[in-house]
Amino acid sequence: MAEAGDIDTALLARLGCDDVSLRLSRSYSPETSPWRAAAYRFDILAEAEPAGTISLRPGASYLLTHLAGQIGFSVEPAYRGRGLAGKAVRALLPLARACGLSELWLTTTPDNLASRRTLERLGCVLVEEVTIPENYESYARGERLKLRYRLELD
Repeated sequence: MAEAGDIDTALLARLGCDDVSLRLSRSYSPETSPWRAAAYRFDILAEAEPAGTISLRPGASYLLTHLAGQIGFSVEPAYRGRGLAGKAVRALLPLARACGLSELWLTTTPDNLASRRTLERLGCVLVEEVTIPENYESYARGERLKLRYRLELD
């Protein structure tokens, strides 16, 4: 599996889907990553304006495949409802493949209906509910369950 810094910069410069493009804002080594794995964080750009962020974390730890997800996204309120998160995920798929992934694990909470709809529209399959351990950061915020979705990268 490729590490942050091993990926062709030309690939990073041309990530986009439809009217969304991604701009690399930071790459992490496992030592500096909040997810304890190599990772890439991008700004989601809609019409060249920052509309949110998306991260690819191509590791395979329990933290990534069951709790945080290998992809995480956030769209600014003014840009929600336009399908930008789904386009941003699709834009990241070439990078996920370049990192050696054949499937992606994405997670959300049961009450995050917008995220669930995004994942289902992408073709992700709900695999299971996972109980959040007490030592995981979101437990302190009241979260108790994650929904685990799988996206095959045919």
